[in-house]
Amino acid sequence: MNRSRLLRVLALTVAGVVGLGGLGACGDSGGVGGGKNADQATTKDGEKVTLRYWTWFPPEATLRATIAAFERDNPTIKIELRIFEAADYQKQLPLALNGGENLDVVGVQVSAMTNSVREQLRPVSEWEKNLPAGWHDKLAAGPVKQAETSAKDGKLYTIPMGSLGSAVMLYNAAMLADLGIAVPKTADELAAAAAKVRAAKPDVTPVVFSGEPYWQEEMLFTIAGQSSPTLSDDVFAGRKAWNSPEMVMALTQYKSLFDKGIVGTDVLSLKGGRPAELFTGGKAAFYVDGSWQSSMLSESYRKANKIELADVGAAAFPVVAGGKPAARAFAEGGLGIPKKSTHVAQAAKFVEYMTMGKGVDSWGKDLVLVPTAKSYTADGSVLTSKAARDGYAAITTVINTAGSARDSNQSFLNQVEGNAILDVLRGQSTPQAAADKLQAEWTSGRYTAK
Repeated sequence: MNRSRLLRVLALTVAGVVGLGGLGACGDSGGVGGGKNADQATTKDGEKVTLRYWTWFPPEATLRATIAAFERDNPTIKIELRIFEAADYQKQLPLALNGGENLDVVGVQVSAMTNSVREQLRPVSEWEKNLPAGWHDKLAAGPVKQAETSAKDGKLYTIPMGSLGSAVMLYNAAMLADLGIAVPKTADELAAAAAKVRAAKPDVTPVVFSGEPYWQEEMLFTIAGQSSPTLSDDVFAGRKAWNSPEMVMALTQYKSLFDKGIVGTDVLSLKGGRPAELFTGGKAAFYVDGSWQSSMLSESYRKANKIELADVGAAAFPVVAGGKPAARAFAEGGLGIPKKSTHVAQAAKFVEYMTMGKGVDSWGKDLVLVPTAKSYTADGSVLTSKAARDGYAAITTVINTAGSARDSNQSFLNQVEGNAILDVLRGQSTPQAAADKLQAEWTSGRYTAK
């Protein structure tokens, strides 16, 4: 799933309120540019405060339920929600903040939006006094660090609700059980499983994923990460060459999936939602995509979306040639407090609830993000089978131990990288020739290393 499609799918205190009574001016630190921090409103004991909250994620039904629970627990705080379509939100939020809209809490697409809005946000360091002592320890360090390093000035402006990662592998658990197939952990085991599926069910494609150029990077760096966990980060940062031995090896290993017959080249013609259609329709045994597809592990989600699969499991993508399971992952769903907010303490209470408090148990049921909160465990009423529980645990583990960030140079990916990888998979280029082409284009001056 490319970034724009993914974002559509996502369309998606401290301790306290320092006593809502007597909130005096919180001070005007001046922030880091882009205007001054607003003075804080003064409220009387028991007086209700309304927080204006803009976001694009999670889906509205999930958000409404989570907000209702927050308001029950915090009767002096009301949340006024406005939710946007993801792509539109990338335009509307910067316009609103730069125009002086007095918002109190905003959702931020960590990779795509941090630098377009950070000058209108308060660094977390300015309001962390309103969070519980030791709040960092309640959260996985990786996503928080990614949110911090996403900002060009290296400051933390948002606390991420969770992470997304890819590639991971969903499987038709009922089909595998019928055929006596164990969940494959290696490419050789996946090859044996694919052969068994073909023999027993000729109308079923053993393994499907997107054949579109953008997805080939996800597959390539997932396989590369099994033996070189930081290779993706290193290549995009310019620390490794695209034609380094590690990259040539990764291209060779990805091609081996086709050479061994695990994946047919016909899979490379699958576009758009066709791989998902094949899987949800029972016409594919294994579906390789991103962690955002974890909702399919939920029986209630499948019923609500008329997916007639009896049981779905998930696993890390099988290890191709040594190493350990890998995926690239990135923080998502950052929550920040704008400079214009006049209710910082209350806003921090809501951010705490959504990122490390009870709210995580509410929105986490959707299984779209792997929550940043260390305390989160998936609800047993959502994951009703062993395959689903084991699958979610596997996805959580591989994302939380990701060696590289799930990030790309979109221009390079769209214009060069994706098709160069496809040329290798189709036998139209050797791994070395493709790697040399990638390096030549990368250093042509038309693309910028991070």
